[in-house]
Amino acid sequence: MPTDPAPLLDPATVRRTVLPNGLTVLVRRDASAPVVAINTFVRAGYFDETDDVVGVAHVLEHMFFKGTPTRGVGEIAKQTKAQGGYLNAHTIYDHTSYYAVLPASGFAEGLDIQADAYANSLVDAGELAKELEVIIQEAKRKLDNPGAVTVETLYALLHDRHRMRRWRIGTEEGLRRLAREHVAGFYRTYYRPSATVLAIVGDVDPDDAMARVAARYGALADGAVPTDRGPHEDGAPGFRYRELAGDVQQAQFAFGWRTPGTRHDDTPALDLAAAVLGTGRGSRLYRAVRERALAAHVGAYDSTPTELGVFVVHAEGDPARLADAARASWGEVLALRADGVTRDELARVQRIAEARWLRRLESMEGQASWLAEWEALGDWRLGEEYRARMLATDADAVTAAVRRWLDPDQAGVVVYRPNAAPAVAADATAFRALLAAPGESVARARYPIVRQGAPAHNLMLPTRPSAATPR
Repeated sequence: MPTDPAPLLDPATVRRTVLPNGLTVLVRRDASAPVVAINTFVRAGYFDETDDVVGVAHVLEHMFFKGTPTRGVGEIAKQTKAQGGYLNAHTIYDHTSYYAVLPASGFAEGLDIQADAYANSLVDAGELAKELEVIIQEAKRKLDNPGAVTVETLYALLHDRHRMRRWRIGTEEGLRRLAREHVAGFYRTYYRPSATVLAIVGDVDPDDAMARVAARYGALADGAVPTDRGPHEDGAPGFRYRELAGDVQQAQFAFGWRTPGTRHDDTPALDLAAAVLGTGRGSRLYRAVRERALAAHVGAYDSTPTELGVFVVHAEGDPARLADAARASWGEVLALRADGVTRDELARVQRIAEARWLRRLESMEGQASWLAEWEALGDWRLGEEYRARMLATDADAVTAAVRRWLDPDQAGVVVYRPNAAPAVAADATAFRALLAAPGESVARARYPIVRQGAPAHNLMLPTRPSAATPR
C-alpha cells in the first residue's frame, strides 16, 4: 500500500467559517500572484427544477448579473472590468456557480459587486423577455451540435424517472412559458445562505476578507431550501437502443451505463477505467478505433452529478465505418470486463490525472472552484479523501468496478446518423446482432502496454466532482 501523498492544498492555509445565517465561507491566501478569485457556488441546478419549469436555473444564471437596485443593467460587468477583472458563470445538474477574477487591489470592490448580485438581483421582466430570446437561440444552437444531441439523448434513454432524463437547457416551447414569477421564485427559494458556498482564493488577508464577507453577507436572511430532486430510478434498464437521423455530416454513437454518484466507493475506479479506455493516445479506444481510422474522435468518461452517474463511450466519424467503429468500441469494453486492467495501464492514467489536477490548481480560479465544489458535497477535504481513494485503487479494484457496473445487458446505445445514410438497426435486438456480427473490427488487436514506471503517488481529481462533460 503506497504512503499517503502530501495534500495538494495545505489544510492549515484554508479558513472555513459558517456564518450564523448558514453561509459557508472558505478563504485561502495564495500570494504567488497579485490576483484573487471569488466563487459563489449555489447548490441549485437542473435537478432542482420541476418538470413545468425546465431550464429556469440556467435562465436565472443569465439574469443574475442583469442589475440590482443600485447597479443598472450592464453595470455589474462594467464595474468588474473597471477593476481589471472579469466574471462568468455556469449552470449544471446540481449547482450554479458565479465567479469573478480580479487583481488583488480590486478585491473589496469585486466582493461588493458579487454580494450585491447575490442578494439583490432584480429579475426585471423586460430584461427577462430579452434574455429569453438569447437563451432560446442558445438552445437552438445546441440542437445543431450533434455531440450534445447524442449524449443528452443517451441520458434520456437511460433514465425513465430521474430528472437526468430531461434536455437540460430547456426547449423553446418550455422557455417561452417562463415568466418573471418563475425565475424570481426559483431565486427566492434556492439562493439562500445555507445553500451557498463562497470561496475566496488569492493574495488577500484572510482576516480582512472574512470581516468583509461578514459585513456584506452576514445580515442576509436564510430560509428552508427544498431538498427533493424528484424520483429515482427503479430496477435495471435492460439493453436499450435509439437511432436518430438529421442534417449532419458525420455519424455519432454513444454507449452508456448508469453508475453511482461522486462519493460512492466505486467512482474512483470507474474514473480510472474511463481513462484507460479513452484518455490519450495510449488508451485502448484510441488504438483500437482512432488509429485504425474507424472514427475521427473517440473517448470515454464517467460523469457523476452528485447522487448518480453515467459512464459513456462516445465516438464520431464516417457513417460508412459506423458499424465497425461501434464493434471495435464495444469489443474494448467487453475486453476490459473479461481481461481486466493492467498495472501499467493504471500507472499511465494516474500520471495523466496528476498532471491535469496540478494544472487546475495552478490558478486562483481553479482553487476556488475546487474548494467550493467539494465543500458543497459536505467538506472541501473530501477532495483530498477522493484523491487518497484513487491512490489506493489497484488494478483488481478497477476491474471489479467495471464488471459490476458496465454490464452489456444494461447498456443504452444512441446512434445519430446523416439523413442520407442507411439505417443502422431497427431496434435493440438488431443492434446487438450487429455488434456480434463479423466485421473488420471484431478481431481485437492486442497492443503491447508501454511501461510507465511505478504508479504515481499524486493523483488528480477529475476536472470537477460532478462533471457532466467528458473529462
